[in-house]
Amino acid sequence: MKNWSGKNLCFECAGKLGANINIGRKLKGRCHRCHSEQTLFKVLEVPNTPITGEDVCPECAHPVGTHEATCRRSELELLRTELQEIVKVLEEFAPYNKDQPIAEQFRQLLRRAGDSRGE
Repeated sequence: MKNWSGKNLCFECAGKLGANINIGRKLKGRCHRCHSEQTLFKVLEVPNTPITGEDVCPECAHPVGTHEATCRRSELELLRTELQEIVKVLEEFAPYNKDQPIAEQFRQLLRRAGDSRGE
C-alpha cells in the first residue's frame, strides 16, 4: 500500500488509515487522500495494514470515488511515458512498425542481436 508518511491528510482520512499525525501542526488545504478542502495534519507514520470497512484502492488507499481521478490518471501517464520510451528504443535499433505488437518487435530485435553475436 502507498506510504502516506510525510503527506498532509485530514483528520478523518488519517483515522481511517490508523496514521500517527502531528496534531500540533495544522494547516488549511486539500487532503492528499480524499482531496477535500479542510484542516490538514502532517502524517508521521502509517501502519502497513489494510483499511477495514471502506472500499479503497489496495495499492494507495484512496477512496473509490477519488481513485479514478487521481491514481488512474498518474498510472496511465506513467504507462504512456514508458510506452514512448520503448518505442524510442525500438526506433534506435530497428524500424518501428506501429501495426505490429511491440513485444514481437522486441523478440525479433533480440533474436537479431543474438544471431549477430554468433549465439
